[in-house]
Amino acid sequence: MKNTRNLFWPPLAACLCAGFAVSAQAEVLDELEWIREGADAVLLVEFTTPVRYTSSIATKSSDLVQVFYSLTTVREETNASASEQRLAGGNGLPSAVVRDEATENVLHTNLNRKLTISLGSPAAFKVRQGQHRKDGSSIELVFAGLGSSVDVLAVKSSKLAPVATAAGVTAPSIVPTTPAAIANEAAASDLLTKARADFDGGQYDGATESLNKLLSLPPSNSSRKAQELAGLARLNAGDKTRAAREFELFLKLYPQGADSDNIRQLLASMPTFDTTSSGQATAAESKAVISGSVSSFYYGGQSDNRSLTQDYIDNGIPVPRTETSLSNVDQKQVQTNVDLNWRLRDAEKDMRFVFRDAYTDDLLKQSKSKERLTALYFDYKSIALGGNIRVGRQSPSGGGVLYRFDGVQAGYLFKPKWKINAVAGKPSDDLLDSKRSFYGVSVDALALTKELSGSAYLIEQTIDSQIDRRAVGADVRYFKGGVSAFGQLDYDQVLHTVNIASVQSTWQVTEATVLNAMLDRRTTPILSLGNALFFYTPQAQRIQDLLGTTPLDTLRDQVLTLKAYQNQFRVGGTTTLSSNWQTGADFSLSNTDAIPAVPSLSIAAQPSTGNRWGVSAQLIGTNLYSARDTHVFNISLMGGPTDHGTLLSYNNLTSLGDKWQIEPSLKYFTQSGTVSGDSDTWTLGMRGIYRVAKQIFIESELTYEKQTGLGATSISGTGAVIPGTASSANRTNYYLGARYEF
Repeated sequence: MKNTRNLFWPPLAACLCAGFAVSAQAEVLDELEWIREGADAVLLVEFTTPVRYTSSIATKSSDLVQVFYSLTTVREETNASASEQRLAGGNGLPSAVVRDEATENVLHTNLNRKLTISLGSPAAFKVRQGQHRKDGSSIELVFAGLGSSVDVLAVKSSKLAPVATAAGVTAPSIVPTTPAAIANEAAASDLLTKARADFDGGQYDGATESLNKLLSLPPSNSSRKAQELAGLARLNAGDKTRAAREFELFLKLYPQGADSDNIRQLLASMPTFDTTSSGQATAAESKAVISGSVSSFYYGGQSDNRSLTQDYIDNGIPVPRTETSLSNVDQKQVQTNVDLNWRLRDAEKDMRFVFRDAYTDDLLKQSKSKERLTALYFDYKSIALGGNIRVGRQSPSGGGVLYRFDGVQAGYLFKPKWKINAVAGKPSDDLLDSKRSFYGVSVDALALTKELSGSAYLIEQTIDSQIDRRAVGADVRYFKGGVSAFGQLDYDQVLHTVNIASVQSTWQVTEATVLNAMLDRRTTPILSLGNALFFYTPQAQRIQDLLGTTPLDTLRDQVLTLKAYQNQFRVGGTTTLSSNWQTGADFSLSNTDAIPAVPSLSIAAQPSTGNRWGVSAQLIGTNLYSARDTHVFNISLMGGPTDHGTLLSYNNLTSLGDKWQIEPSLKYFTQSGTVSGDSDTWTLGMRGIYRVAKQIFIESELTYEKQTGLGATSISGTGAVIPGTASSANRTNYYLGARYEF
């Protein structure tokens, strides 16, 4: 079925994209991290490319959620198989296992995806488009009121700028006197007055609500008293666990003073909880934490294919039908993955080491066995100085970097809410035999206004000692109420052409309704001198191989002549119908520009794909017969100049007790086209996960696919009508393996 969906793609553009996916199959899921945002804790799910959050389904048990999203674009060829990461919890925060995988779609294979997030313990949370990555490449789970459960050192990850105190710990800095700061002081003072009134009247929940709002504001002269009162409100409400955390946070932020001494004595009278002395972090907080997972899976697959041509007469001569059949094992491999995270945080620093590696042993063709090291870096952040440095193999995080790379990136908070960054390295994936490297600088404005932030960058990449790409660009981020928006612009200074112009937004209209939209125009692939390597036969391996016969300016002109823009527009939304049902819809429109002929390179003109549209609707059910079941019914329609198709699907996730999780699915896809012919495909799948022990899981999936098709008719040289070839195929794929989490 998959090989019939992308017929609209121009052959030349496809070749170019293939060239930049050399050792690809990159995972989309990148990092998981806990950060503090005012009074709330945020589980930050980071990706290797910009994403667009569309909807989520949470079960009644409050420990399982499915999050649906789509990729704005693909920097590298994405991995169709699932990937997982684990984030340790503690201090009241649940641990989390996040699984990422592609979902079926008639238009964009692997661009529509979902996360399945399992929490170690039930918790109340909300899902939203990420707000802490510069390029919109994150999704976040917000846990209200649990901000104090995150280590105080994570405060620096929010919009507050850290400054050193006499005791060596950090406290939020107070913004200099400006009209905005004066307004902030007034708002904080009003919230503190209301919180005190509610506290004195015994309305501790109301006081906590006002204090959470106050502590979410930029730091002010009310922040210290608010942090103290937050602990007292929790304590008087009977929530001693959270009260202790609020008191501990107060001592870390404000270790000196009579109020600090009083709180220190109060904590000492609460023997159930650890206390701090002299404002220093406890031994537990300074202890290194190691987490991760090891997994190994066997993948197998077999297909049976049959084709039958029909009788016809060509130039008066009967042509009898022919029949062929083929049955073979087409997949037999073992995939082993290792994910290791080490972290040490104290009052002075935050250090992290990450190692993530995968090895695929192809048992059919050993030449295709490969190792993919996706992460191997050391990250150091100075809390007091406001600086950070990361060295090793890592994913891009803005600043115009487009690929996973080996190198170093560093940043320094030189003024409150202003940060300068630098990056240097080389792409981790080879481009034939060429040598590439890059360096760049960027400036982050963490708060141009209360709602607006952004960054600007300059980056230069070389290939075989020539300028491959020199670009300037900017990212803009806007957040207000339930609205979040991201904009991106990338301009090549050598080729004088816009590479990327993109904007996407999400609007949380009400608690029940979410709308989202995206408009994106970009060259595909991104313009660079290295594109010229794919214009010649035999194919050149290095730019130097071409410069012996072709001037540099000519190569750049060829890159410009053969560029194509990919244009995408998407809009959609979801709304809740009842406690058990929600519905959603999505519309997309895309096309790729025409490419002119280049006679000197013997390249024929490639027409535009024309407008391809897609519309889909979902009906989503939760907790229909248990506390942990979800159901997604989907219908998608697509159309283009040469073909159209329909996809019907049903996906279920059900937990059977604490040990079993099963995920049955059923899909039907039908397509008809003047070029591709007609085809019908049924797919039946079943995945199961069994928890052997607390940290050991066995997982297996079996998929059966049946396809029938009839090729498009054609005309022979003599004018005879040649009937399309009838075909049928049966495919069985499966995997079985185990995962250990630590």
